Amino acid sequence: MQTVKTIKKNKIDVKKLALSAMFAALITVATAFIKIPAPLGYAHAGDSMVFLAASVLPAPLSFIAAAVGGALADLLSGYAVWALPTALIKALNVLPFFLARIILSKKNKDDRILRLAIIPAVLGSMAVTVGGYYLANLLLYDQNAALAEIPFNIMQSLVGAVLFAALGAALDAIGLKRKCG
Repeated sequence: MQTVKTIKKNKIDVKKLALSAMFAALITVATAFIKIPAPLGYAHAGDSMVFLAASVLPAPLSFIAAAVGGALADLLSGYAVWALPTALIKALNVLPFFLARIILSKKNKDDRILRLAIIPAVLGSMAVTVGGYYLANLLLYDQNAALAEIPFNIMQSLVGAVLFAALGAALDAIGLKRKCG
């Protein structure tokens, strides 16, 4: 027989699982359908959703939501060759946020999406995007292709950072993170 404590724990886990699926879907949609064409692919708004997922979800779930959402977007958009590199890069995009949230948690300040400690996380995640796609382009194409994509990957990261800041401010205003915790 289940105790009330067990039922409560399962309910919280289901809530976080549902939120993770929602973020994977948001990452997929923002990546696949909000596109800016680039020579070897596209820049997109999906990074903003990756940043939000990394700011709201617990680490294992945010890594999975980012990887699944990014890979699904590539598969849906006809860029299947990019699905695996994107899954790896998007999962790694979460790492700087994970580290920042450890620091914030120790100070009992992980109750908002936007904090000064998140700025290095955003910059670190942007560097992961640019560096990760540079390496992927080197493996899939060549040095010239990898270099040609750098400005578009910087643009993609900047679009993601600006949208993240705007959405994070709006979601902080309604206390989303405290409600999801």
